[in-house]
Amino acid sequence: MVSPLALLALLALSWATRGAGTGTVVVQAPAQVSGLLNGSLLLPCHLQPLEPNAQVTQVTWMRQDSEGGLHKVAVRHPTRGPSLAEPERIRFASADLLDASLRVSELRAQDQANYSCQFATFPMGSGTAWTWLRVLAKPQNTAEAQEVPLRPSTGEPVPVARCSSKGGRPSANVTWSPFLNGSAKNTVEPGPLPGTYTVLSVFTLVPSRLADGGNITCRVEHESQEEPDLLPVTLAVPYPPEVTISGYDNNWYVGQDKGTLSCEARSNPEPTDYTWDTTTGPLPSFAVAQGTQLLISTNQVINMTFVCHVTNALGTTQKEQTILVQDRKGSPLSPSAISGIVVALFFILFVAGIVYFILHRCRDRNRDPPRPSENGDVSYSQVQRDDPLDGPAESTR
Repeated sequence: MVSPLALLALLALSWATRGAGTGTVVVQAPAQVSGLLNGSLLLPCHLQPLEPNAQVTQVTWMRQDSEGGLHKVAVRHPTRGPSLAEPERIRFASADLLDASLRVSELRAQDQANYSCQFATFPMGSGTAWTWLRVLAKPQNTAEAQEVPLRPSTGEPVPVARCSSKGGRPSANVTWSPFLNGSAKNTVEPGPLPGTYTVLSVFTLVPSRLADGGNITCRVEHESQEEPDLLPVTLAVPYPPEVTISGYDNNWYVGQDKGTLSCEARSNPEPTDYTWDTTTGPLPSFAVAQGTQLLISTNQVINMTFVCHVTNALGTTQKEQTILVQDRKGSPLSPSAISGIVVALFFILFVAGIVYFILHRCRDRNRDPPRPSENGDVSYSQVQRDDPLDGPAESTR
């Protein structure tokens, strides 16, 4: 005999089976859809064709908040029609009962969420698909050189360029290239619209001649852009004077024409003053400064270090140059000539060594003892002289 509890369980199972039907309810929707802030998008959702005797009884869209709660967005009934939470922004895109796609306009940051699309059918039951809606905002990207204050250089990095990616959602990725021995610091702050972000990137480096006029590029990458945004910047970097002195060739001697030293400087801004002196004090009488040049009389022996001082708005830089004016009789040869002579002497010694070796070998050969004859001992005979003063030679027998 079947107990009452068992009978109730069998009845419930029989109802559930009938309600579910014999087929499967398949709902199709993309896993993710993206749209631009203040723009519009389509949330697709379709039901695969049902069996001949099945019908749609209701379509329901729900939005899941950050805490997991569900809120109704749209409901459509075959006879009662649609019911929309925000009819001014959200509507069904089609009257087809198998197409539950939603058209959403004037996208807001808070629209970004998980959405469920559910089809209720009879007698086959229900099916649900989930879509993640992403709200993007395309940033406005700009880059420019920074005006560097004119103050004495401390050797510390200063801001020379700035790049801004304003109002993006999510925040953009901002980088620089090449680095030119500099570094970048990025900060993220709220953008002009709710849910947007602004990225500020400041590029810093130590002022130098190499940096002034250099080109760097701000690269902005964002999901709303098909390609990175490349923003070139030409730097204007003030730096103190970098000084060089030319004109001396290490071969000045007494009696030659006047020697001239030229002081050359590169700076930003341009130099405002050039001055000359020596490491021991003011210029001597035989040296006359004429702006960037120093004229030196060579009518006497000189051994002195001259100094050129160059000044601009950022400070003063100096460069030294030691000058030797020697007596032509005492040291007529320049260092390059002396080097040539040394090379020539080494070559002469090398050739002399080879000649000595050859002569030594020949002399050794001449000193070798005579080898014995193949016929045995060697016999010697007396040599006769035909000198008439000695008279006839005596014969020997």
